[in-house]
Amino acid sequence: MKHVISAMIVLAVASLAILPANAYPGPTKIVNYAAAGMKGKAVKGSCWTSSIASTRSDAFRCMVGNSIMDPCFKVSSKVVACPQNVTANTGTVINLTKPLPQPNAKSAAKPWTFLIAGGGGITCNAGTGTVIGNYPYYCSGSLVCSVPAASTKWPATYMSTCGTPSGPMTVKGARPMFVTTIWQ
Repeated sequence: MKHVISAMIVLAVASLAILPANAYPGPTKIVNYAAAGMKGKAVKGSCWTSSIASTRSDAFRCMVGNSIMDPCFKVSSKVVACPQNVTANTGTVINLTKPLPQPNAKSAAKPWTFLIAGGGGITCNAGTGTVIGNYPYYCSGSLVCSVPAASTKWPATYMSTCGTPSGPMTVKGARPMFVTTIWQ
């Protein structure tokens, strides 16, 4: 009997490992990112405007040397945290050399980064430069994606249309993909 149960467990785990990329992964996890506690290298820099990537009032666009970092989230009036790997909660901590600028006006929350299901951890980040049509997110794996939207078929699940850029303003192979986690 123990061997039958063990075999059933092995089969169940194996079947999960071979789910197709478009299989329903479950509800999307929404994370309201908290910058306090982020680990990273401390550097000096300044912020000159509100974030382009995030609509949050505590998000800024900052400079360290000649590098632009966006979004960077207020930790205190003298420190911002600029996440580069949200799953590990690591990035760059900027000790400010100038006061923070006026924040964004309150607006609807918009994801600044998200993960797509079935792609081995494809991360998408809000574009802060030239954007391709309705695909304002640039993703690992050479993908661009639309703003995640609530699914009408699966409750508490978000989807994003993603494809491969083919030219300055066109996307090929666009298809809906499940979003597993959203940071806003």
